[in-house]
Amino acid sequence: MGTSLHGQSALLDTLVPYWLGLERTGEALLRSKGRDSGPVVQVIGGRGAGKSALLNALYEAYHNRLPLAHADLDAPGFGHASLVGLAENETPNSSPVTSLLYLLSDQLGLKVERFGHGLQFRRLSVGLLVVSTWQPVGITEEAPGRPEGLRAAERRLFEILRTESNDQRRRKEVLRQWLDALLPAVSGAVGVPAGLDPMFQAVARTARELLLAARPDRGALRWWHDQLPMFTGDGLQRLLPFVLGFRGMADWRQKAEALLVAAFLADIDENYGWHRHHNDAPYPLLLLDNLHTPQGARVLRVLLLAYQQLPRTTRHVTRPVIVASSLGDATADSVTALADATRAADRPPGGHAGGPHVLRLGLPPVGREEIIGMLSPLDCPRHLPLLVERLSGGRPSTARLLVDAAAQLVPAAGVLRMTDFVALLDGTAGGDLVTRLLRQLLPAPHLLDRLTLLSAALDGAAARRLWSSRYPDDNAFNRVHEAAEHLDPTRWNLQPWSAADPPAPFVTDRALRSLLLLRLRTGLSSEDWGQTQRRLRSGYAPPDPALPPDPQQVRYLHHSLALGEANLVVRYLHRRFDEDGLHAWLATVNQICAAPLTHEDSLLQAPPLELALCPSCTGPTAEHVHLAINRLVRALWRQSDPLTVPQDASIERVESALGTLYEHVTESHALQRAHRDWPKSLREGVQAPDLPISGGLRP
Repeated sequence: MGTSLHGQSALLDTLVPYWLGLERTGEALLRSKGRDSGPVVQVIGGRGAGKSALLNALYEAYHNRLPLAHADLDAPGFGHASLVGLAENETPNSSPVTSLLYLLSDQLGLKVERFGHGLQFRRLSVGLLVVSTWQPVGITEEAPGRPEGLRAAERRLFEILRTESNDQRRRKEVLRQWLDALLPAVSGAVGVPAGLDPMFQAVARTARELLLAARPDRGALRWWHDQLPMFTGDGLQRLLPFVLGFRGMADWRQKAEALLVAAFLADIDENYGWHRHHNDAPYPLLLLDNLHTPQGARVLRVLLLAYQQLPRTTRHVTRPVIVASSLGDATADSVTALADATRAADRPPGGHAGGPHVLRLGLPPVGREEIIGMLSPLDCPRHLPLLVERLSGGRPSTARLLVDAAAQLVPAAGVLRMTDFVALLDGTAGGDLVTRLLRQLLPAPHLLDRLTLLSAALDGAAARRLWSSRYPDDNAFNRVHEAAEHLDPTRWNLQPWSAADPPAPFVTDRALRSLLLLRLRTGLSSEDWGQTQRRLRSGYAPPDPALPPDPQQVRYLHHSLALGEANLVVRYLHRRFDEDGLHAWLATVNQICAAPLTHEDSLLQAPPLELALCPSCTGPTAEHVHLAINRLVRALWRQSDPLTVPQDASIERVESALGTLYEHVTESHALQRAHRDWPKSLREGVQAPDLPISGGLRP
């Protein structure tokens, strides 16, 4: 199964086996008097939450054990090579929904060892055959290559059905002539895309048998008769004008697609007769990846409409268990936490027998304890779980890659060293671990490169300024807007810096930004890094002691620190110390010290004293304050790097500096609390700009 499926056992090992009636890892059939029609389960989470991994685990567990079908609604051909190009195929005789129905029914029709023969789709086969191939008389311009023999057969069939002749023998003969002319000409000429040929042939064989052998008022044709009360005649006579609805406007096509899906569901129910129910045969399982996409949203609308169109009944019905993945906010009000979903197993999941039970489940993030469990086979450094948690942002897939990378560093009978792991991420050991982590989250190369550059920006204006400097001939507004649109809460865990006005930074998913900044820093020379930070800084007002504090000045100093200009930052903070209120002062420290580290490690060390350049250093007491602020800034800045774990020496410098500053103010509850809380928070792995400030304020 893999530890990337953290926190999903409630769904994998309890709910889905209960609904299907079959254990995931064993052979036991799960009998339940309350087990009824299967639900539609939407598994919701952000990027890297493990949604696709969950579907893959279900596929591996139940493949060849029960009727199973899977499709990726965001992949070419729904993830099947033979159907590439069909997912977007919208013609008078086909749509993505009909192509998906061909695929699902084909997969469910495969023989399963312990289940017996595959499922049969009588109603759906008749409906798909007519929709895919029937060309209403008088419409010829849409199929110029249609064989003349087929057109003549269609005209004869149309005439005999239009007259409602009682000559069943004649009618069957004309119907056979149409089918005989139709099947040899199937490739493209009759509206069936070439990739569907094998599936269409199976559908056509089933439909041919039904159309020629059954009476018009029995079986599958009777079902279509009952579903189309707006038309007259028997089932076949009503089906042919139904094609006009499929060819009609979007709302008519959606209704027609819903009827085809309803036929699909009714066929599944018919396959589970008394014998299979008596023997507790496991239910079918449909796995649909990327239901959040436009294609997926369309499928879901049609699916739910199909459920509504099916008649309510008090008898036992069988519906498939549908598990679908959706990119979205797992904490939204309409989403049930996966940990709270097990109670759903205590009641029938299907609502009334005809309607769906849509269960929206949010996947949990992976936490420190779970990461420790993932690392348990390794003799790893104490703070490695913290680093994995910070860089993964709770994403199981990212955490898994980081843990696997750590495991590969352990020599035979050796011990993993933190410096070796950090070297994989900061570029000193070579390799592409950070890029591999990011490609998992941002698979589009242009988007990855764009966000890497823009990750250093604190706001949209700065991002546009930076893009214009790099690509003066490009439209910076459009490029930055496109990047910002991708950074929406359905995909990412957005956490802007508190009290930053306007909101900051540009990329507010903390883990994503950390990885992007690592890639940016390792990909730029020291000179290019400096140019990038100076360009970002150029749009903000430089600090002016004569002016009141301003967010622009804070952002200017944030980029100044990223350039290594710590003395400028220290002079500004000394000037503002105990002048604007220490709540605001601590918030400013938090924002400035969240700056990314420079290329030059020497700039992090204690610099030559520049007390003479500081206008606030007017005496021995002031010099003590200046030196304390200098220690505080440099220690916090070092601790703010995403690859830095809690370091006792740096934390002690923070504690000492805050203690010194507290001694030089008359009274400050905020500074007293910071002296107490910041060292504790730093030891727990908290970094600027998230260090707590008294009264609940954060920068």
